[in-house]
Amino acid sequence: MTALAGEHLTDLKQAVHAPDIAHQAAQPAVRAELSQLAHVLVRYHDQIATGFGVPHTQDHGVRDAARRASALISHAQQLLGPRSTTETPESILAEKIRCVSIALGCGLDLLASHAPTTLTEPASADAPTIAATDTARSLLHQLSDHIAAVAHLARHTGDPSNTASRPLLTAAVLSRVFGENERPPINPVPLHRTPERIPPKVDESLAEALAGIDASIQRLHNPTAPGSIASWRYLARAAAITCDINSKIILTLTRRMEELNEDRHISNLKEVTRSIRRTSGRWKAIIRRWDTYDGFGHPAAGPATDAGDLIIRLGRLIHTDPAWTPSPRASYQVKPPDQLAVTTTDAARIGTVALKAFEACNIIAAHHRTAINDLAVIGVLQQQQEHPTFSPRVPASIRNLLGLYEATETQGVETVTTLGRAIEALASHNSGHTDEARLIIRRSTAKSATTQGVLAAAGFPKAIGECLTESRPQVQRASPAGREGATRRPSVS
Repeated sequence: MTALAGEHLTDLKQAVHAPDIAHQAAQPAVRAELSQLAHVLVRYHDQIATGFGVPHTQDHGVRDAARRASALISHAQQLLGPRSTTETPESILAEKIRCVSIALGCGLDLLASHAPTTLTEPASADAPTIAATDTARSLLHQLSDHIAAVAHLARHTGDPSNTASRPLLTAAVLSRVFGENERPPINPVPLHRTPERIPPKVDESLAEALAGIDASIQRLHNPTAPGSIASWRYLARAAAITCDINSKIILTLTRRMEELNEDRHISNLKEVTRSIRRTSGRWKAIIRRWDTYDGFGHPAAGPATDAGDLIIRLGRLIHTDPAWTPSPRASYQVKPPDQLAVTTTDAARIGTVALKAFEACNIIAAHHRTAINDLAVIGVLQQQQEHPTFSPRVPASIRNLLGLYEATETQGVETVTTLGRAIEALASHNSGHTDEARLIIRRSTAKSATTQGVLAAAGFPKAIGECLTESRPQVQRASPAGREGATRRPSVS
């Protein structure tokens, strides 16, 4: 209803600038409708001042401002004269003012209906939101426009009602000032929201490609289909391919920094390349281990498809072929460095894409236990069939594969950290890229912490574990004669 009132308010603002506004506003019917609209605005401010009759938190002066604005508007209403009693407005301008009054009044009635009318009647579930300070600020901000419009119209109503414009303008300023939010609005972000898949297309723009990459990475973080042994085998191979493509991206960015004579960034990117090489080797070791097992069908469509989309888009980002796909016949000619990144800001943007892809690979490494557990169960069942009289044990190959995944995750965190620091240096003048890179670094390092206790103790001067294991301070005990006794150290069993 406030949106509808806003549309009618636009008509009133235009009417203020009409050539014959003085003649139109001087009519008694217009003064009566302005008085009615002022009455509605008083009711709004009274409800805001009392929190719509619902218990509310401290408002830092917002409701006191509504109370003062209500007194000013009430005084202006008295100056404008009695309210309208006719069923049909007597002029076009009077009709426009009544439309605003009706829309605002209906909106107020809807808001007030959520509050209890008696002591025994419960409030609705939305009542706390309506009574919240942020809601009060928002309402005051909207109402300030309506108050100002009434003030400007009242100025043309003639003596003595035109004196109502002064208290109305004061109330409008008061509502506007206290209706301004002290902090920028916070948009709610749905948790664990999985975006829809965006299939790759030939000749995608850079913006479309980056949007598709982001969607694939988010879907890999929150897979929509359950994993399987075949899926984890495929995802390990996809992670290794992703590392190889990212290695090409970082090498090309390094050559671009050489062309730009950005010596301070070259050493950072070369260190990233060495770290990527180690991460890629870890993933290839996992693939070799998976290849020792028999096939277990086809991978689940969800994670495998998302990993494939990520590979295709990353490959097309660095290769010259706009229809590049990972196949033996694919062209592996990479783009010229100046085409991949024109400036250091472009390099930071492309590097951030690679950083996100590495984080997705780390997520894959961290979520491997389901497939390994299934593989361990199969191994134990096979042992039971081959040796019925012996107690089955988890095969050493399974424990080895688990160790490979854990080592890969650790190495992946190192790569994310190294690349993130390089991006921070590249985009030191662009907080957008540095903030995103810093957030990914913090997420990765937090997930790599072995226990929650390590995270809890991270802000202390010493880790809690060190405080518990180091020797206790010596305790001095006084002898009965008043002299200090020998130093005693508590024994540790």
